[in-house]
Amino acid sequence: MRSPDLLRLSAVAVLLAACAPAAEKPPVLADATAATPAPTVAAGAEKAPPSPAPSALAVAGATAPAVDVAPLPVAPDALAKLPPGAAAYFSGRLAAFSKAVATGVVPQEILRDFTRGFGARTPDEIMGALGLDPRRPVLGAMVAASEKSARLVVDAVGKDGSGASAAKVMHAHAKDATLVRLLVPLANGKSPAVAAAALVKAIAHGTEMSACPGAAACAGFGADAPLGVAQGPYVAVAAYADGADLRVDVAMPLFVEGTDPAVIATLVPFHASRGGPGDRCSRFDPSATLSICVEAVAFGDDAAARGYGKTVEALAGAAVDASMRSKIARVGAEESRRNLELASPARRLAEDGTLVIDLQSQPNTLIGTWALTKASRPAVEKAFATERCAAGEAVLGELLPALRAAFGDPGPGFTDPKKTLVSFKEAGWGAFGVTFAGTWPNLIDAFLAMKGQIPSAPSAVRVCARADAGRLVLGVK
Repeated sequence: MRSPDLLRLSAVAVLLAACAPAAEKPPVLADATAATPAPTVAAGAEKAPPSPAPSALAVAGATAPAVDVAPLPVAPDALAKLPPGAAAYFSGRLAAFSKAVATGVVPQEILRDFTRGFGARTPDEIMGALGLDPRRPVLGAMVAASEKSARLVVDAVGKDGSGASAAKVMHAHAKDATLVRLLVPLANGKSPAVAAAALVKAIAHGTEMSACPGAAACAGFGADAPLGVAQGPYVAVAAYADGADLRVDVAMPLFVEGTDPAVIATLVPFHASRGGPGDRCSRFDPSATLSICVEAVAFGDDAAARGYGKTVEALAGAAVDASMRSKIARVGAEESRRNLELASPARRLAEDGTLVIDLQSQPNTLIGTWALTKASRPAVEKAFATERCAAGEAVLGELLPALRAAFGDPGPGFTDPKKTLVSFKEAGWGAFGVTFAGTWPNLIDAFLAMKGQIPSAPSAVRVCARADAGRLVLGVK
């Protein structure tokens, strides 16, 4: 069993979308979390997957000529092609890719990982060869794995002192997986099959796409068979022609390898999952360079489930005595559940966290916006009825305390800054997404306690906060 490779899929999705969500975070959150220590990994570190085979675009031909990159509006039904109830929805415009690289919005390590997956070609060459339409955005969604189902596995493995039943229970939960959908825009006249073969191979770590209906793995899809499928060591992938888009569905299992037949089977019902964010994500903006909307509870569930997966991976097949096995499972599960605690504060102050980055107009903008709750709306709207801005040291010295005063009591579980920071650290990578989604106001005391460890914002950068129609808007100017 291997750890599912969430980082590689993120690299492909992010680079196709021309931006990286982790590159620039909402101003207050980004400053505070930057100095947080690396998460404790009681269950062992993620394994580094091997580099994929080169020349994934060999069949795609030469780089396409330059095309008009004037942005096109998003089709009214486009978002409805995404699954409902996702932990995160995201979009990005290919036309701004070059600027995203030049301005550092795309981190070099993600850029290297992305290009290596396509045989070390440049991003512009890759996109041209794939036949993508830079005028339309890439759309995507991540659906959380079931935390309740995954918890059964880590509990069972912890209770089994010999570890003999681990493989059995893990395979019984082979369908526990994070699911991702990408809608990749194709230029007129470009072959979906050619683009699918190259993109799927990159996502699946060099595993070639098997064309449907001939491949055995296609049989379960019936009349809705995709263009092709691939089952790599970490993921299972199915690609479809969907109007003017290439739709790529990905399953990232928690407890087994992507080659397990049950993993590709999870994509059969996922094919029909449509509806989009619905009433959620009201400020999600696919017309921007990048937009991402995160739902705290669902994101926390997925982060906890993936934490259980890492715990089980550390124990599977390991020569660990019964008492230590039980302890590792208990500690790993407890730390993973910190994500659930962060995602569901007793006093919820904000939700529907949405980030919008626009590099297509002048001046460039970065905006984070959150829906206020009954507990926070009256005071925040009063305190920030007029926009308040700060620059340099005043961001942490004046603006953040003003936000703390407006939001008020963070509620049970967040009153001790030191304990809050420990919980954040133990939660691991998921804490960043959960906190951005809406819990960051509950953590302001912890951020202020770290003030001496957090670099001040550049004096030329102004961070502004204002209330707007029941939401808090934070922007960089």
